[in-house]
Amino acid sequence: MIDFIKAYTSTKESLENKIKGYEDSETICSLDFGTGEIKYPCRRYYENIEVRITNISGIVRNSMHKYFNLKNGFGNNNYTDFYYPDLMTSFEQLQTDLNEDISDYKVTNLEFGLNIQTSLKPKTMLENNFLMFNFDEFNQKDTFKGKGMYKQYNRNEYYVKIYDKGLQFNLDYNLLRVEIKVTDGRLLKRKFGIETVRDIYDKDKLELMFNFLLECFDEVNIIDSLATREIRGEEKTVIELGKSPHYWREIKNSKSSTYYYDLRARYNKLLETYQLNTIKLELRDLLVAKFQSLIGDEDYGGE
Repeated sequence: MIDFIKAYTSTKESLENKIKGYEDSETICSLDFGTGEIKYPCRRYYENIEVRITNISGIVRNSMHKYFNLKNGFGNNNYTDFYYPDLMTSFEQLQTDLNEDISDYKVTNLEFGLNIQTSLKPKTMLENNFLMFNFDEFNQKDTFKGKGMYKQYNRNEYYVKIYDKGLQFNLDYNLLRVEIKVTDGRLLKRKFGIETVRDIYDKDKLELMFNFLLECFDEVNIIDSLATREIRGEEKTVIELGKSPHYWREIKNSKSSTYYYDLRARYNKLLETYQLNTIKLELRDLLVAKFQSLIGDEDYGGE
């Protein structure tokens, strides 16, 4: 569920005194070589969590999932299942490490993601079936020279990222990760009611984040292979044309918005008719089941 977090406090003195109070050399500060004066920023790591002190604030950031695994002997990874009680434990452990209550720190960045085991290889699906986001090209995609596969779509306040988590960690099973990262604190507050770290403890707010992840997933254009379907010539041509974001861009630029959105609706209906949406439906069901398992709410049924 919750992975990367960035939270800050403008009342930084307590946190600053604590990370500067160690007698070891693991707290690192900038230095004015001319005067020898210690300057900002100062930083210290607790497992993978970075605590950074600037001249105006104290910042805590990084993956809570990885922190929990490192802290509890499960390795430096975030491919394991991260249950709600684990999330709560991770914050308790971090606050013990910091000797600081961070519950009232303001949250400015927050990542919510789920790992699901799939019947098909994620790399294959990403290459051949994850074609567009909302009938547009993905902004970013990479293979990491064969060591990973991801596609990402960026919007002003958040981005959506889907990638082969199993390939990233060289796992012997198929593992796909779907995540959203909200990069605007105003959106966190407005859409999910998340303003401080304490708000992340609220299951209802986590459910709102999951519903948003599902909404984003629903916007991904995932189309089954046409080779396994008996499709009439003209409709097969229409489906093939619709697999290209350039086609939809031309329609959007040359036709009315009503025509454009009606055509999209007809296209999606055509995919349903020929059952070219089975991969997407399977993955969506897996996301719902995974959230139910992690949050501990078997009554949740999705939107």
